[in-house]
Amino acid sequence: MPVSATIPSILPAGSLLRLKSLEDRIVYKYSQDRIDQGLDQDGNEIENPTSDYFRAGENEQDYSTNMQWLLKLLVKLEEVAPAEEYDEEEQEQEGTEDNDGTKSAAKLVNSRTETLQEMEYRQQHELLTERVSSCLTHFCGRAASGAMTRTWTYKTNPPQSLKIHDPSFTGGDVGFKTFGSAYLLSKHIAHGDIPQLEPWTCTSSSSPTTALPLPKILELGSGTGLVGFAATLFSNPRGPKVILSDYHPNVISTLHHNSALNHLEDRCDIQLLDWRNILQRRKHRPNVWRYSNDNSEVNEDEDKPPVQQRSSEYDIVAPTPLAATGLSPIADDGSNQEIPEQNRMDLIIGAEVVYDHGHAELVAHVVDEYLKRDLISTDKAIPLTRRRPAFHIMFPIRKTHSDVIADFDFWMDKMGLVDCRKSKEWGREDGETTFLYHWREYVRNEHLEE
Repeated sequence: MPVSATIPSILPAGSLLRLKSLEDRIVYKYSQDRIDQGLDQDGNEIENPTSDYFRAGENEQDYSTNMQWLLKLLVKLEEVAPAEEYDEEEQEQEGTEDNDGTKSAAKLVNSRTETLQEMEYRQQHELLTERVSSCLTHFCGRAASGAMTRTWTYKTNPPQSLKIHDPSFTGGDVGFKTFGSAYLLSKHIAHGDIPQLEPWTCTSSSSPTTALPLPKILELGSGTGLVGFAATLFSNPRGPKVILSDYHPNVISTLHHNSALNHLEDRCDIQLLDWRNILQRRKHRPNVWRYSNDNSEVNEDEDKPPVQQRSSEYDIVAPTPLAATGLSPIADDGSNQEIPEQNRMDLIIGAEVVYDHGHAELVAHVVDEYLKRDLISTDKAIPLTRRRPAFHIMFPIRKTHSDVIADFDFWMDKMGLVDCRKSKEWGREDGETTFLYHWREYVRNEHLEE
């Protein structure tokens, strides 16, 4: 073991500089500004925005070279690793007396106290190993990376930002990362592009803010919460609390953490909502389209595409007791009555919430259940686009999910919900994969015209 307990004694200065350079590149790769501006890792404009992916602006050769260098660095660190510490039980055993009442010299060495230099060397070695491992997981993709906290900045006047913690991916949990669709939708919220939010985000003195009630807002499948917290940040603090919802307990914990991180605890509610509970409630009512995996049943829905079994990822958690959702005024006695109109939502938002056949029908039912049926205001002096309740959804267009979206379109149509926006834009998933995103605004068919 080197006498000096400083980092240069563990790795050469050149290796430390190269490691720091890689860390800086990775940080920039995940920065919101680069993704927003469509720049590569070196800050240059990407000529082909439809390329399948790019890794931190590096070509395949650089990617392979850096990965091999990091692996060799881990081997080097293993070679100079300090002696392993003995646990307390082993030290007690090694510290016992021999039959003659003495301790052997070897046992005395093993049980001796760690010196200050040795402790510093061990701590610095652990830090270096952690840094190298973190860079290496980056090259294995986002799912292999650890937790990270990023700041998402919006170019408003004055600029506003949100800190979002993405937990590490564990097992089959969902909601472990902030998707590109979430950032795009949150950016539209920040820029006042959502008609139902415009009365309080618009700075124009002619905006009829006093003629409209402050809307009730619900986010479905909140995940890390970027969209819901953006709606909270840019909404009138005197209005109803924005409701962020998800079905997974781990996601709920992340939402509470991010709410505190941005000091928004008093302006939003975080609630557990399992969409399957809504379906259970609705299927007991007459004249409601029902979810079924039995395609052999003959009924009037013969033109409906086959509905496949929901993914195991969604079915990890059993349906939550109705009383635990907290989102509806339904009594705890299991009543299946419809939600009163005054408790419905003026605006529902969701980013990438339809990625499975089961979700296609579930989301349609949930939106129909919670979206207000009447106009927000009957004052015709206010544009209709501002007065009609709506569901805004953003999702990437993937060939592998085209049948899922077709199923979603079918169910939204059956609920009498029509897409009145049909907007598309390019975006990137963590700066790696480029997608064409759909931004849809669904309103009730009777609200298309007045």
